[in-house]
Amino acid sequence: MTISTQILKQSKNSQEMAMFLAMAVRNAIEDFHHRHLSDEQMKELNPIIRNAIYTGLQALRHYDRSEGARSFADFQKMLIPKYWEQPELLTDFVESVKMMNGGNEDKESGRTTGSRRRGDSRA
Repeated sequence: MTISTQILKQSKNSQEMAMFLAMAVRNAIEDFHHRHLSDEQMKELNPIIRNAIYTGLQALRHYDRSEGARSFADFQKMLIPKYWEQPELLTDFVESVKMMNGGNEDKESGRTTGSRRRGDSRA
């Protein structure tokens, strides 16, 4: 099996991670969906998000052994705008961790945002 075949072969692990991450994205944009997007638009958007996440995961997974994967990942990283804020944990996750762990976490968890964060017009 060639390197290209190995890299382009479907990865069950990456697919499962992509589904999980896409669901987190989907839940985080729920309020935005109701305010601005129809169910038909969301139906079209959801597979785009899932496939983009899966592609990114595969590129990162094979970054060290594939010039093509490395080139794709480096190009995506280069496109990240300077004005994008660093990601923050969603409030739903932070609250879940605190609740399930008895609230004994370190207080230096950083600022959090709601799971249904209002959109940034620059995004």
